[in-house]
Amino acid sequence: MMKALPKEVLGLDEKIIAFIRKGLGHQDSEAFNELALQVFDLQFKYIPIYRRYCEKRNIAPEKISSWDQIPPLPTDVFKVMEISMLPSHTMRIFMTSGTARPEEKGKVGYDEGGLRLMDATIHEAASTFLFPDKVGTTLLIIAPPPEVVPQMIMAYGMNRLREYFGLPESRFLVGKEGFEVKVLIDELRRSEKEGSPVTICGGSFGFVNFFDHCREKKLKFELPPGSRTLDAGGFKGRSREVKREEFVSDCGAVLGVKKDYCINLLGMTEISSQFYDNTLQSFLKGFNLPRAKVNPPWTRTQVVDPDTLEPLPPGKIGVLRHFDLANRGHIAAIQTDDLGRMTPEGFEVFGRSKEGEARGCSLTI
Repeated sequence: MMKALPKEVLGLDEKIIAFIRKGLGHQDSEAFNELALQVFDLQFKYIPIYRRYCEKRNIAPEKISSWDQIPPLPTDVFKVMEISMLPSHTMRIFMTSGTARPEEKGKVGYDEGGLRLMDATIHEAASTFLFPDKVGTTLLIIAPPPEVVPQMIMAYGMNRLREYFGLPESRFLVGKEGFEVKVLIDELRRSEKEGSPVTICGGSFGFVNFFDHCREKKLKFELPPGSRTLDAGGFKGRSREVKREEFVSDCGAVLGVKKDYCINLLGMTEISSQFYDNTLQSFLKGFNLPRAKVNPPWTRTQVVDPDTLEPLPPGKIGVLRHFDLANRGHIAAIQTDDLGRMTPEGFEVFGRSKEGEARGCSLTI
């Protein structure tokens, strides 16, 4: 039987979950900073290799006073070692996927508290950005279920969406035999006939393959109002690259889904939280804002110079750095190799800075 988490860890988890459950309508910078410093204090204490990394930079909990002074770890580190705060308490290990070098897949361990934190972020973020209208829909998921791919974090997250928001008919559409295209077509025709909206979600490339199939078979759908799409991943590193405008256009032409109901999600195995497009929330509030990823209140994002790793001003393109309170179980500050820039609405992502280093759940699917 696994021992309970240390009391100081359980206590901090409860504070972070309470902060997350306040929803996305609040911003408490002081409380975020206090919690971020507490997370860093525990990670410095419990992760020896991270502590040595910080000490070489002359950084310790008592020497900093702001979240943006916490040393980030690059995602490449997870390819060579599993980093978790309490490895003896690890319950799930998620792995990065789609890499050109399978032996270098990143591994991230989650203890029970870490899973609870991620579950809280999934529920709160989706409530605001995917289902702000509180419409009940059938979730049709272009991804394999967790029992088929237990180490894919996208499958875990999509299953949580199904449990939290999906009607009973919700289902995964990628099995051991591959993509169940006919089942998806039948479900979409049923949606048209019954007038019941659906949410199609999954890896970006799964959508692209389905759109190609529909064009080849001359299939089109007029899904009922309230239907939406959620694609996660991206398009780098495959036989063709699909621009966001083309993808959204295909959602309208093939599925009959309005552009404001086409939502992209940025998720990473190394980060517990998810970053959604602002499109549907903005549309329902009557705003006409440029598309951007939005930081939930329990996260922060910086754009840094790829050479100096110093923060860049808004509008400048650099590499993205994320801070996530829900990453209590491994590393709160993550330096990615994704290119992006900050905007008044949030941040934009332009792809990966390392060409040919394609990875991600979307590639696997």
